[in-house]
Amino acid sequence: MGSLESPSLEAADDPSVSATEIPVGEEYPSKAFVSEWFRKVEILKDMFTKMLHIGDLLEFERGHYRHWAVYIGNGSKYENEVVHLCNLGSTGRWFSGGSKFTEGQNNSGNPVQAGDLFDVWADSACRINNSYDEKSHPFPWHEIYNRAILFSFASEKEFERYNVLKMNCEHFAHFVRNHHAESQQVKDFLLRVYQNGLSVAKDVLIPTLVAWKFGPSAAVGTFATSMLGYAIKAIKPRAIRN
Repeated sequence: MGSLESPSLEAADDPSVSATEIPVGEEYPSKAFVSEWFRKVEILKDMFTKMLHIGDLLEFERGHYRHWAVYIGNGSKYENEVVHLCNLGSTGRWFSGGSKFTEGQNNSGNPVQAGDLFDVWADSACRINNSYDEKSHPFPWHEIYNRAILFSFASEKEFERYNVLKMNCEHFAHFVRNHHAESQQVKDFLLRVYQNGLSVAKDVLIPTLVAWKFGPSAAVGTFATSMLGYAIKAIKPRAIRN
């Protein structure tokens, strides 16, 4: 993924950020911190924004997946600005998986976009999640800020398109904060695929192959019965959870 590592970073010692936002001398004000989940109601919204520090990673619950962004505070366009990797929607506008599209910083086609926290938050739950700091030491907050800004103004050629397995919003957020493009969602997904593959082989394919020695009809019947049993077993835990 060399395209993300190509821009040279010249982190300023004193970036254009309010001095009251970060205590003097604290380069890692929220290292490894994970907050509770918050909904975007007025009283909780104010409480949540007071907890934020520049460089925090934000995780948005979107149902079957999680969207991620980097909080940079008072940015170039918004008072509470986030930078995140977006996917190009069918309308040709950048889409972050929420209820709103994100207007780009420029028209370069760069998938890294800056947006307003509350627009990206949309109707989902949100939390601060810097847990990856336990695995990989984060950059100081001012360098995270500069990296996020730099990437949001990069040209289209410096970035690959959004790729759910290789470079999604979670990969990007961890890359900006920790310099390692990791996605736990992808790891969990691939593990489920592997486990499901083993289960299908054990419950369906092997019985079908064994039945084949008794003829095609026996194999077809065994396959159908095995698939039905596998489907019932897969659906039943979901029904219990619901």
